[in-house]
Amino acid sequence: MDKLKSTQDGQNNGWIFLTFNGLFFFKFFRPLWDLVLTSYRSDTFSYIPFIPLISIYILNIDKRIIFSKKNTFAAAGLIPISIGIVIIFFTKKLIGSLDHFDYLSLLTLSMVLIWIGGFTLCYGIRSLRAAAVPFLFLFFMVPIPTVALDKIISILQTGSAIVAYGFFKAAHIPMSRDGFVFHLSTINIEVAPECSGIRSAISLLITGLLAGHFYLRTGWSKIILLLTIIPITLLKNGFRIAALSILGVYVDERILGSELHRNGGILFFIFALVLLWAVIALLRRVEGKKRHGNEPLLFI
Repeated sequence: MDKLKSTQDGQNNGWIFLTFNGLFFFKFFRPLWDLVLTSYRSDTFSYIPFIPLISIYILNIDKRIIFSKKNTFAAAGLIPISIGIVIIFFTKKLIGSLDHFDYLSLLTLSMVLIWIGGFTLCYGIRSLRAAAVPFLFLFFMVPIPTVALDKIISILQTGSAIVAYGFFKAAHIPMSRDGFVFHLSTINIEVAPECSGIRSAISLLITGLLAGHFYLRTGWSKIILLLTIIPITLLKNGFRIAALSILGVYVDERILGSELHRNGGILFFIFALVLLWAVIALLRRVEGKKRHGNEPLLFI
């Protein structure tokens, strides 16, 4: 009898959540469409339309765990909904002083909070906790605000120049450095903001979160994996800058304006993925040793 009641409650909650989704997309269709078009035109945020698909994929894989929790309405869902509504209110007030990306960033943040609040209202806190990973992933839909994005790019640009300098020194390449500009024997190379690797850093972060969720078991190993993203990004960027510069000086200067320079980033991104998977393999090995080390001894 209790099992039948639980099933009926789950079905009712499912219909209520479906209705909520219909109202949600009716209300926010225009900003959602604006987000899709803006990300399509942006080199940095072209990944955004794929984030909901990734979240849905994870939800589908973990649906037995997520929806096996007792389906009870949770008033706690009103908290993120209220915060989202307040953000919308202030965003509308500040619309004249915000650029388009910052306006869209705040509006998208409010939409994500409202949707998570709607799920919590319908399925409860326990289901929300079980679905923490796919819901946290939804925050990647929020475009990084301009001030924060500029700061991140500056940090990556500086780090990439330092790593490239290290590669030049290790290869004994004659050159001098002036900030972001390297003076080689026949050419000058500038590490521009476009060379910061912000896109590959975000892609590696997304890949690392997914890989950590599916292949690592402990929280500490997932944190270590994420902490390696920035060093791997800087190592990849520095290697790319140094490699292309050396090829331009000692092989053919036209390489610096070739397809390898403009669209060859995928080759160096593969190099970064190899490093990332090497870290994952090492962490899995350490996890395995710790698990076996904690197993009780059996005396025969």
